[in-house]
Amino acid sequence: MKKTYLPIAAALVIALAMTLSSCGKKSGEPHNNFGLSTKNQVVWWQLADATNIIPPLSQDATSSYVYQLIWEGLNGQNPRTNDLIAGVASLPEISPDHLTYTYTINPKAKFSDGHPLTGDDVIFSYKDVMNPLNAETTQKRNYIQNVDSVTFVGGDKMKVAFHLNKLYYKMNEILGGAYVTILPKHIFDPNNVTDKISWGDLKNPKSDNPALKDEVAFMTDASHFRDPKFLIGSGAYMFKEWVTGSHITLRRDTNYWAKDNPWGEAYPDEIVFKTINDFNAALTALKAKDIDLMDGLSGALFDQIDTNKQPYIHKDTVYYNSRVYIEWNEENPLFQDKRVRWALGHLVNRDEIIKQVSKGLARPINSVINFTQPNYDPSIPGVDFNPDKAKQLLAEAGWTDSDGDGVLDKVIDGKKVPFKFTFMNVSGNKPAEQMLLIISEQLRKVGIQADVSSFEWSVWINNRRNHQYDASISNFVGNATEDDEYQLLHSSQAKNKGSNVFSFINPEADKIMEAIRVEFDKAKRLELSKQLQKIVYDEQPLTMLWSSPLRIGVLRRFDNVEWFTQRPCYTVTTWIVRGSGVMPKANAPSTYANTW
Repeated sequence: MKKTYLPIAAALVIALAMTLSSCGKKSGEPHNNFGLSTKNQVVWWQLADATNIIPPLSQDATSSYVYQLIWEGLNGQNPRTNDLIAGVASLPEISPDHLTYTYTINPKAKFSDGHPLTGDDVIFSYKDVMNPLNAETTQKRNYIQNVDSVTFVGGDKMKVAFHLNKLYYKMNEILGGAYVTILPKHIFDPNNVTDKISWGDLKNPKSDNPALKDEVAFMTDASHFRDPKFLIGSGAYMFKEWVTGSHITLRRDTNYWAKDNPWGEAYPDEIVFKTINDFNAALTALKAKDIDLMDGLSGALFDQIDTNKQPYIHKDTVYYNSRVYIEWNEENPLFQDKRVRWALGHLVNRDEIIKQVSKGLARPINSVINFTQPNYDPSIPGVDFNPDKAKQLLAEAGWTDSDGDGVLDKVIDGKKVPFKFTFMNVSGNKPAEQMLLIISEQLRKVGIQADVSSFEWSVWINNRRNHQYDASISNFVGNATEDDEYQLLHSSQAKNKGSNVFSFINPEADKIMEAIRVEFDKAKRLELSKQLQKIVYDEQPLTMLWSSPLRIGVLRRFDNVEWFTQRPCYTVTTWIVRGSGVMPKANAPSTYANTW
C-alpha cells in the first residue's frame, strides 16, 4: 500500500526560501519526451544524506522518504483527500468510548522475503517504539503514549486491538501509521526479546527488566543500519544499495503484495535518492539531466530555471504546511528573559528578507500554527521590525554596553556576560546562510554579536536534539490535517531528544495541549488551540518568519504527475516514464489524465 505519511518528527527540512502557490496543482499541456532518457527510474535529489532509514530510528525528512517506500503502517492514505484507506490492515473498528481500536490484518500482507505479516509484527513494532530506554524514538513515542496495550482478539494473530488509557482525537491517524510502521519481528527480534517485555514495563521508565536494554541494544546496533538482511519491509520497494554521500537506491518489488490495491501502484523500477549537498550544484545537475527531481529551490535558483533555454524542465510550486522560524535555545541564559526574545524578534526585518531572498513571494506568519490549518488563529499580530523598541526592551532586561566595546553585556550569576552567540546553519544551505547574515548585521547595529556557523546535516540534527546550540533557523513541516503542537511545544518534549529543542517550558501551555488531545469536539478544540497560540505568541520562544510553498524543478519525461498538500507533495511511485513501455493500470485511482 502506497504510504504518504510524513511523521512530523522527521519533517525538519532546510529549504527555507520558496514561492507561494495554490494547493493540489494539476499539470497540463501534453508534451513529448524532449529526447530525455527513457530509463524507468526516478532520480530524486536530496540536500543531505539520510541519517538512518530504519523507521523508528529515523529523524530527518530524507530518511522518512526512503523508509516509507520500504515499510508500511497499518493503513495507507489517499494523497488527494488525506483520508485513511485500508492497507496492511482494515480501517479500525472504534469502540463507543474511543478507547479501543481494532484492526484486521490483510491475510495477503507479507514482507519482501515472503514472510507473512501478522499481529506479532504489529505488537513488536509498537513495543519497540514504546521502549522508554530508547532515546531515538522519543519524538514518535509521545504520539502513542496513550496506548496501554496491544492484544490479539480471541487469540487471532490476524486481529489486533489497541487499548488506550487516555483519549486522543487523532488516534486513528496515529495508529494508522503516521508514526509507527510495521517491522518484521523475525528480522528485528529473532530471539523474541520483546516477548519478555510487559506493557507495564513499557510504561515504567524505572523498570529493571533487562529485556528493555537488550531490545534497545539490538535495535540501535549500527551494524544493522545498512545491512540488507535487516532492511526488509512490506512496501512496494526493496533496498538495493547505499553509497554514503552519493545515493540510496531502491528497487521495485515485483512481488509486492498490494500492487493491485488502491494507490498500491508502483511504476518506476528504481527510486534513486541522489545526495548533492549544495543547492547550486544540484541545480546544475538538474540542467545537465543528471537528476530528475529537485525541490526546495530558493527564489534566486528557481529564477535561474529558464524554461525557454531548458524546455525539458518543468518548474512549479506547491503550497503545504511549512513554518519557518528562528528558535532561541532557552537553556542559554541569553534567551531566558522573554523581553530579550521579543527584542530579537523586533530586530528581524521579515519583509526585507522575503524581498531579498524569496523574491517577495513568501507569506509572513505570526502564529506557531500555519495559516493553512483549520486551528490557525488569524487574530495573532505580527512582531514588527522595530529597532528602537528592541533597544528599549534590552535595556529593561539589563543589557547595556558597560565597557564601551560596542557589545551589550550584563552581569549573570555574578559574572559579566557579553551578548554574543552563534546561529547554527546547515552546510550548503546558502539561502538560510544569507538570511542569517542579514539578521546578524541588524543585531550588530544594536550591540549584539551573532556569528553564523555551518555544520554537516547529521551534526546539525544531533546538536539541536541535544540542545547543544544557541540559535538556529528551522522549517517545521506538519501534516496536512489539523495540527497538534504537543510534539513541538510540550515541556516533556524538551527531554530525551524530543522536538522541543529550544526548551520552551510553560505549565499553562502544557495543560492546554493535554486538554486538546482528549477533546473530540472540534469547536472546543479550536478554541483551546487559540489559547495556546496566544501563550506562545506572548512568550516568543520562536521568532516566526514565514510559510513557503515548495518550489520544484522536474525533467519533463514523466506522465501521471500530480501535486498534493501532504509533504513531500508528490508520489514518485505513480510517475510513468515516457517511452519506457510502462502503462498505467486500468481504473487505478492514482491514474491522472493530464500530463505535461
